[in-house]
Amino acid sequence: MAEALVTVDDIDFDFENSQVRVVVTREIPETPRSPKLKIARVGQETEVPYWVGRELVQLGYARFREEDIITYNSLSKMHWRETIPSSRQLPSLPGNYYCIMRRHLRALKEQSKQDQIKLRELEKTETLVRDIISCRVRKIVSIAASPTPSEELIQGLTFEERSLYRMLNGTIEEWKAKIFGQDLKA
Repeated sequence: MAEALVTVDDIDFDFENSQVRVVVTREIPETPRSPKLKIARVGQETEVPYWVGRELVQLGYARFREEDIITYNSLSKMHWRETIPSSRQLPSLPGNYYCIMRRHLRALKEQSKQDQIKLRELEKTETLVRDIISCRVRKIVSIAASPTPSEELIQGLTFEERSLYRMLNGTIEEWKAKIFGQDLKA
């Protein structure tokens, strides 16, 4: 029985509801729906669903932790690791990397409507992201075509990459079976 493929939308939905840590930057007023948030004092971290954290950040009550955001500098380092000519390995990324990246790009697009500096940053960021994705996709295709990739290697992929790997691997295995005249349904 084929494993159901997880879509990017499925992963995004799960991410929106996953727990993240935010740093409280000013006192959060207590409401009937937020008594739990009252516990966190200014300067302390608290754990909330991502969508709640995003709202708190937008309203100025919190900020995401430095290690949970993507910057142009962190992207440049990642780009360097991915594009080293001799690198055939997939450097590990946080499991939610693409979810954070999509949100970062969306925010830059919104900011770039008002700010030319943000527009240039968006263009440079999109170039780096395209290069990183191209490098990683090439490596994932190679892994999917290999006879027996290690489970450790597959577990090191992000959620989206694992979904891509499974789809590619299934297609490649089906193609190989047809070439050899084998029936996969047997």
